[in-house]
Amino acid sequence: MRRLLPLLSLLVVMPAAALAQSEMVTGKATPQEVYQKVAEAARFLEKSGEKGLKEFENPRGKFAWKDTFVWVAECEKNYCLPTPKRQDLGLSLSQMKCHQTGKLYVLGLCDEVAAHPAGAWVEHWQPKPGLDKPQRKVSFMMQVPKSPYQVVSDIFDDATTLEELNKISRRP
Repeated sequence: MRRLLPLLSLLVVMPAAALAQSEMVTGKATPQEVYQKVAEAARFLEKSGEKGLKEFENPRGKFAWKDTFVWVAECEKNYCLPTPKRQDLGLSLSQMKCHQTGKLYVLGLCDEVAAHPAGAWVEHWQPKPGLDKPQRKVSFMMQVPKSPYQVVSDIFDDATTLEELNKISRRP
């Protein structure tokens, strides 16, 4: 029995450790991470140009992490470039509405980023799997320098105010 106890302990501890590590990898992204990944994506796309767009289609690529991903928009042409979620391919930005207010939140972001290329946040409400009511989501968009592209990411977040989000992105 004494020899069996360490083995039984491992059988209990190992799945819990694997679950904890899995949560670190696939957990909920934070607003700070969204800001950092969008800024990284803007630098990447500025350097790689149009050929770098393929990276944003990869569901296991460098811009897909935890429960979100960075995607690319072309505000001037009013569409979303390919994303890891294939159903978004070529989606018109004028179809992306807040489920609570009806506002075209991505087009609003496009206007904000035209005035503030270093980035802008917006809140909107979207359906979340498993819940009946739309939930608050925040999106951050940044202009890719010397490019027609903008990079965007969003997360469900019901606690961080727009003022706090602007502090994260160093916007007054």
